[in-house]
Amino acid sequence: MTVSKFHMTWVPPRSPELAALALAVAAVSCTGMTPTSTEHAESETFEEPAPTHNGPVHVPLPRRSTAIRDDRKAPILQVASSGNVVFATVYGYPIYPEGEAAQGILLLRRDNWAGVKKTERPDESGVVHEIEEYPELGCKFDGVRENANKFVPLTLTCELPAPKNLGGAKRPVIGDLTTGAKAEQLLKDKSVEEVFLGGFHLKSDDFDAGSGFGFFNTTHGQLAFGFSKKKLQRFVYYFDPDVKGWQNPTLWVKP
Repeated sequence: MTVSKFHMTWVPPRSPELAALALAVAAVSCTGMTPTSTEHAESETFEEPAPTHNGPVHVPLPRRSTAIRDDRKAPILQVASSGNVVFATVYGYPIYPEGEAAQGILLLRRDNWAGVKKTERPDESGVVHEIEEYPELGCKFDGVRENANKFVPLTLTCELPAPKNLGGAKRPVIGDLTTGAKAEQLLKDKSVEEVFLGGFHLKSDDFDAGSGFGFFNTTHGQLAFGFSKKKLQRFVYYFDPDVKGWQNPTLWVKP
């Protein structure tokens, strides 16, 4: 089974580095992941998704939306699979466009709105990007504001390590791995092995030199891990532009 097959046509992100990566992604149809249901530890804020499903699964919103965000021992990024669905959570907020979990993005924005910085910048093609930076998380959304009611998200980028008040360099990024982990450590992490079943599905041209990105498929986008000098420095979620749920206007209103 192919989890997701992308025909990438979105405008590349404004960062030259990410733009090159987006073009690399656009050049291929990324397949090759056959997820299986995984048993993931239930925190006080999440319930385990249904074990098998041929369509969207129920991914509930956290009952206390800031609980995982503030837990210094909880990984910043988590991935899980249920039936045919692979999805991510960032600081406990589900990045998933179906059902009540679709409000995860709105919760992330609302809970961390203090200190947010919004900017508009044209890219090389003249398309104006709207960027929301969240200093309390070290994350930012980059997308295109087509009109007052339509925002098309392109990426969610989180720099590492976590801010000091959220655990800093000691906080795990994914599984048991912290900032600075090597690519081979990432691929051997149990949480990554269980969901992604092997190596990266795509790598940027400069990856083998130690300063590129390795990609995994999720059901509604791609998850990229960025390395510099062979050490993990950031992760980026690329929203699949064909998934209309990402463009729901209610997700992008001012909190």
